[in-house]
Amino acid sequence: MSTKVCVIGAGPSGLVAVKELLKQNIEVVCYEAEDSFGGAFRDIDKGGRSYDSLELTVSNYFMAYSDFMPDPKEERRFWKVSEYREYLKDYIQHFSLEKYLHYAHKVLSTDIQGNSVVVEVEHHGEVRKEKFDHIVICTGSNFIPYSPMFKGQSDFEGEIVHSSEYKNGDSFKDKKVVCIGIGESGADIIHEISQTTSCRVLVREFPNIVPRWSAGYTSDSYTSHSLNSMGKKGVDHFMKFMAWKYLKFGKNIGSTERLVQQWVYDRKSFMGKFLTKSDVFLQDILDGRLEITRDEIDYLTKNSIVTKGGETIEADVLVLNTGYETKFEYVKEGMDFENPRNLYKHMIHPKHGLRISLIGWARPTQGGLPACSEIQARYIALLLSGNKKLPDAVKMKDSIERDRRFNEKFFSDSVNIKSLVNYHDFMNDMSKLVGCRPKYFNIRDLKFSTKLFFGSHLPAFYRLNDPAYASTAKKTIKLLPTAYSAKRSSIMLLILFSHKPFEQLSRLFSRTFGVGHSKTSDQAMM
Repeated sequence: MSTKVCVIGAGPSGLVAVKELLKQNIEVVCYEAEDSFGGAFRDIDKGGRSYDSLELTVSNYFMAYSDFMPDPKEERRFWKVSEYREYLKDYIQHFSLEKYLHYAHKVLSTDIQGNSVVVEVEHHGEVRKEKFDHIVICTGSNFIPYSPMFKGQSDFEGEIVHSSEYKNGDSFKDKKVVCIGIGESGADIIHEISQTTSCRVLVREFPNIVPRWSAGYTSDSYTSHSLNSMGKKGVDHFMKFMAWKYLKFGKNIGSTERLVQQWVYDRKSFMGKFLTKSDVFLQDILDGRLEITRDEIDYLTKNSIVTKGGETIEADVLVLNTGYETKFEYVKEGMDFENPRNLYKHMIHPKHGLRISLIGWARPTQGGLPACSEIQARYIALLLSGNKKLPDAVKMKDSIERDRRFNEKFFSDSVNIKSLVNYHDFMNDMSKLVGCRPKYFNIRDLKFSTKLFFGSHLPAFYRLNDPAYASTAKKTIKLLPTAYSAKRSSIMLLILFSHKPFEQLSRLFSRTFGVGHSKTSDQAMM
């Protein structure tokens, strides 16, 4: 008797889940509430979260799946959202996924009944129930807007808009706009609004900016095993040293770059705060079109905002760049899926096992979410096909606790984003479970080993052991130039070798006295 699986959502996570399940000869039905694929990358008018000018903050080689990479001759660049939708369309066609995607099918409820999951779904007004062996929820973490309530909000006569509703800056012309928070979409939004009217931004702390481009390379070109091998403290020291060097000796450094480096230098931890990979608004600050202030709303009045710092700011529009919340309207209350860090590898609840699992709630602060979703999908497919087995509940809970403590400590300055993972550790950890972790050091091919260490940590790494894709993966890795210069690499190695002994002693102390940390943080990169 074949296994029947329901995938909910036809965004990047849902599409790769369908593809990997089919590869394991599992019967799949994918329900998508909207009329097309793409998830958050659809236009706002079509149920997505993509505003008119959206350019991705993750480059093409990190947004692509490991078995459907761009042509190795294509330069690194940031796709427009329309180009990414075209890529997903090509992926659907290449792997013949279309017939498994059921559009305009809204899941209303799910219920575990014995060995089955009953899914209630609505299609053009007709409601029906269907039984599945398993469901995989792939609707993503950036779907249900989080809109905080403020004291005095009922008195405010202006407009309150969440960033998920934003299309372009035209409607804000000549209005007094106050934005709350930044984030990656928020960085673009405040920039566009500032082109049409004066704009104030309130933040709890200044963002952790990574410019889209650095020395001619996309910023994620520097996402490498060599950087991660220094550990959080090592990277923090490295970034602070580089910021000091730029500020002290950078004769040709631009004013926006100087601002970014000053924020890095002043920050306690570079890696502990979510990386905002967009610097488009910085020139607006320097030009006086945009004012950013470390403060919070205390209460609202009829036509103004009063901050906790005591400032009164007149406002016609309040724009909330406040992110999203993990919430499932169709999952029974009490199933405890709201915090991904309480799940095994951000996807499996020890109590429910494989009946209901999530893909897409492992959000890397570097690298791309599609890569994390893909390796999760590969693991789920192997589990549901019987080719891999889950650890028992006790081992799962132990693993969850270790990973949770590690992530909470690692992202100590972004405590509200529960889906955050360290891309390198997560991918290495998951690749061991899947059985696709590459051999990073080969004495017979030192040139390639060096590329794997200093080059970009691409999704293609995890196809090097796959006979069907190994050749293409290796070609892609070889052809992409390494972003790190010899000088920069030397500085990294110096910090690595001087810092590592202290970090190893710290880990020994943690083990001895029971301070938790993730297993992944102990795994050597080479």
